[in-house]
Amino acid sequence: MKKNPVSMLITFMVVLAGVLIFVAPLWIMVMNSFKPLNEIIAFPLRLPDEWSFDNYVKAWEEVNIPNIMKNTAIVSFSAVCGVIILATMTAYWAERHPTVYSRIFSSAILLSMLIPFATIMIPLVQVMKFLHLNNTIPGAVLAYWGIGLAFAFFMIRSGVKTLPYELEEAARIDGCGVIQVFVRIVFPLLSPVVFSVFVMDMFWVWNDFMIPLVLLNNQKLSTVQLAINRLFGMYNSRWDIALPALTMSMVPIIVIFILLQKKIVGGVMAGAVKG
Repeated sequence: MKKNPVSMLITFMVVLAGVLIFVAPLWIMVMNSFKPLNEIIAFPLRLPDEWSFDNYVKAWEEVNIPNIMKNTAIVSFSAVCGVIILATMTAYWAERHPTVYSRIFSSAILLSMLIPFATIMIPLVQVMKFLHLNNTIPGAVLAYWGIGLAFAFFMIRSGVKTLPYELEEAARIDGCGVIQVFVRIVFPLLSPVVFSVFVMDMFWVWNDFMIPLVLLNNQKLSTVQLAINRLFGMYNSRWDIALPALTMSMVPIIVIFILLQKKIVGGVMAGAVKG
């Protein structure tokens, strides 16, 4: 079938406009990260008169990039892995044991997605204070487990529905227990959807600001977004430090995406085909 040149041109222009909309803010951020503060404020859309890495050196020292990147990595990896383990086990149990209790549990989990985070901020702080987990990384990780469980549960349960039950029965006949069936059969078969959830939640936790703001008031425990936010006050905005810090904080997540983009697309496509 011959393609219409006009429709191809329109499609190209729409795609190009979409790319520019997403890329332009990143380019402006990176470009301005090489400018002094007065030049950032006066000419934000102009190329730097001189490309200097002085801002990056200052940001590395003042923001303490190694420490906040370490904190963010620990929180992100621990939170996402915990969410996946909990969501996979609960989704498998709810789907394979359709009782009144599992249906109530599933409904409660899915309804929790409708609750705005603003309504649970104060109770969350009170609970963490009662558990002596306020201003601790384990407290923040535990909060991510609770908040991120619903979305992961919804995604993974859809994957469990597509699994052939005969494989589990064959494993039980061979002598496998419930845990062995889950670890050796179910979890590997769920790897495409699990990987998709891992990537999406990793982006979410890495870039999240609200939970660290509420639970991590200790400056030594600051994550990337929280540390950069502290550069802005009522009378002072340190764009010359914030922009290079933001640029450096994006590097790990961009590298992960570039290295794993084939698996990300493959996981999404596998989930779409299965669904």
